[in-house]
Amino acid sequence: MKFSFARPALALAIMATLASCGGGGKATFPINVTVSNVRYPGLVLSTNGQDLTVNPPSATSATDAIVPDVVLTFPNTIEYGQEYEVVPKGATVVSHAATGGALPKHQQCSPNLFPAYGTAGQLAKIDIRYVCAINTYSLTGIVKGLTGTGLVLANGSTTGTIGVPPALDANNVPTGADVTLTMNPVPYGSTYGVTVLTQPTSPAQTCTVAGGTNGTGGGTMDDAAETATVPGVNNLVVTCVTNK
Repeated sequence: MKFSFARPALALAIMATLASCGGGGKATFPINVTVSNVRYPGLVLSTNGQDLTVNPPSATSATDAIVPDVVLTFPNTIEYGQEYEVVPKGATVVSHAATGGALPKHQQCSPNLFPAYGTAGQLAKIDIRYVCAINTYSLTGIVKGLTGTGLVLANGSTTGTIGVPPALDANNVPTGADVTLTMNPVPYGSTYGVTVLTQPTSPAQTCTVAGGTNGTGGGTMDDAAETATVPGVNNLVVTCVTNK
């Protein structure tokens, strides 16, 4: 008789255990998130009606070479078979490509290594990885009066150099017309300084640089670059004068 009473009790215990797992016995999965290189506040990730605020590690400086990863878990688990897609809150999503949303100041963040979407149960664990990068902005302008050849400009913040040829007419004769100048993009918060590395010859000319945020072709890529109609610093002017 004792054995016959034990069997119903055991069945009830099993049912209670399955119910505690959620959804009448369905397995549940936490959604884990690892975010790398987040340096500024503002990132909020969202999925399945849940939001997760991702703050940079405490005492993080924007100039730190290495920033520790931030490891978090969404507050609620999801059941086996449920779909998920982790994107910045408010982002526009087309074919699993997220645009915009609640991103950190001065940064863009995107999935890394594995997709940020799937179905619970496809893998043993749901591990989402995001990586953030500092925004970069254009550094452009014009070169005026260039008729010589061999002009080379350098940007001190990136050590990048570019050669600038003169504008030519139909007979390949330099016209001295304005030439568009495009330097390497500069990350937010970085300093830049455009200088003349090599002056033009044939004819010999002297070129000087103006513009930027300090008036002499240099400055810091700051918030003004982000809010401009055309983001970046676009006012560099290199003026070339033929030597007498």
